Amino acid sequence: MATGEDLFSMQDARNLIRYGGMRADRDWLQFDCALSYGLVEYLRTLDMLKEHGWSASRCIPHGGHQMSLNIAAGLGLGGNESYPDLFQPFGGFPDGVKVIEGHVTLPDLPGIGFEGKADLYAHMQRLSAP
Repeated sequence: MATGEDLFSMQDARNLIRYGGMRADRDWLQFDCALSYGLVEYLRTLDMLKEHGWSASRCIPHGGHQMSLNIAAGLGLGGNESYPDLFQPFGGFPDGVKVIEGHVTLPDLPGIGFEGKADLYAHMQRLSAP
């Protein structure tokens, strides 16, 4: 079973773990880090999961966007959803990244991934222009 994509806080995730019948040895947790208040709250959720006997490798962030991709890679999570042809310019992978046997290697870039996608970075620059 996989669920959690519509939960927004550590407290919501804790309720799922306590009362949702989830099994730490076979179920998957798909909290969306962007919707759940970003990296800091996601780290709180991971700490709570560890206290309840869950491995971070059972987490596969929902969303298919650059923030989830980079958090999954940076924290060594169980994987990441991706929709290379959808949700553009936010979805997919940084420019030049290839999928090889279901895996990608991310470039060493600062931030949450905007700079690695020329179309997304241009969009963000337009939005922030005076």
